[in-house]
Amino acid sequence: MKNALCIVLIPALLIGFLTTVHAAGNHEPLIQVKVAKTALFDLARRGNGLVAVGERGVVVKSTDGGKAWTTFPTPTTRTLTSVVFVDDKTLVAAGHGATLLRSEDAGTSWQAIVVPEIGKDSILGLLATRDGRVIAYGSFGIYIESADAGKTWQRRTVVKGDFDRHISQVIEVGDKLLLVGESGTLALSPDKGATWSDLKSAYQGSYFGALALPDGAMLIFGMRGNIYRSADGGTSWTHIPIAATSTLNSGSIDANGRVALVGNNGLLVTSSDNGLTFAIGHAPEGLPLASAKFLNDGTLFYVGYMSTGWIKPVEK
Repeated sequence: MKNALCIVLIPALLIGFLTTVHAAGNHEPLIQVKVAKTALFDLARRGNGLVAVGERGVVVKSTDGGKAWTTFPTPTTRTLTSVVFVDDKTLVAAGHGATLLRSEDAGTSWQAIVVPEIGKDSILGLLATRDGRVIAYGSFGIYIESADAGKTWQRRTVVKGDFDRHISQVIEVGDKLLLVGESGTLALSPDKGATWSDLKSAYQGSYFGALALPDGAMLIFGMRGNIYRSADGGTSWTHIPIAATSTLNSGSIDANGRVALVGNNGLLVTSSDNGLTFAIGHAPEGLPLASAKFLNDGTLFYVGYMSTGWIKPVEK
């Protein structure tokens, strides 16, 4: 491996007590943090501002990089699975039961948005595109798009007319969109989602996330710790082995091109060579990690199931 991982967890949400534990192998000691019994499933960042969402419609917000947090009410008790900043003040959140919420004051207050075309199926993710659109996607092929920062939405057909697979994530890769989902679903759109082409998957298990890398390559990842990398626009995929089989749920890239993927059992893997190799680390309690974002100082702030704090990847 080209890099190792030093993990330091620092109190974040409703801290209980500290205990010291040690990571396996040659990793540095960890400081374990007990937090409130809250499951947080996604995290959005804008500068030093962080907004996290989770079970029972929970929204928590920090304006200082995660040091202090405030909980804000929302008009739902459904689980929220995703949140994105559209601009400095506008956020969109989404979740189970076709829940869509919108905030115009950086997450302090929220309004419900009803989209009859998607019934009661769950929205699993959101993308705020560089050209100002917002895309929401999820179970049974749900794919809706907003051109007015989440105020109104239109349903779109993706991949093909009878497509009904769960969509896990949609990302921008240059001027294209990459879609990943269950049962090895991979598709690429060259025209902002108007048309899609199936990509051949080397793996038939589900993908839960994707990243566009600084060198133009793409990473896709998901069940059983599987990571695949493509350097030719998705024509071919190379398996990137790691010494772990826990599901990988989400990923982040910092300004220097470092990659971090987080997953179940506290799994956290990092790469400093554009995803060619990864170092292995684990959060202390071994609880699922759902999302993480690199902060300006190079630390990684993560959220998950009763698990929240900072991680500092370092090279050796």
